[in-house]
Amino acid sequence: MSRHSDPRKAAAWERRIARFSDSGLTVARFCVREGVSIATFHYWQRKIRDVSAKEAAWSTSALPRAHFDPVEVVSRQAVTIRFASGAVMEIPEDREDLVKAAVRALASEAQPC
Repeated sequence: MSRHSDPRKAAAWERRIARFSDSGLTVARFCVREGVSIATFHYWQRKIRDVSAKEAAWSTSALPRAHFDPVEVVSRQAVTIRFASGAVMEIPEDREDLVKAAVRALASEAQPC
């Protein structure tokens, strides 16, 4: 939920909302049975729905492209990757498999912009 929500409370409400969906009861009757107010029920139902929508928007197909700094070709015998931190990675140019693996690893570790 929001960063200030108690994850246990949110999980309990997710289970409660699921029970409601399976109950066949009206919101009013379900809330009486659960001992919660209708307003609180609707608040958590909306909050869980909004979080689910945000999570769906951040699915891997919807992630923004990762940001990479420009790559500088330093040598014709090796692929050199210079990181913003100052670290340097050199991979022999004839090892295309390692170059591809490095790029895949960097892309999977990159944070969205």
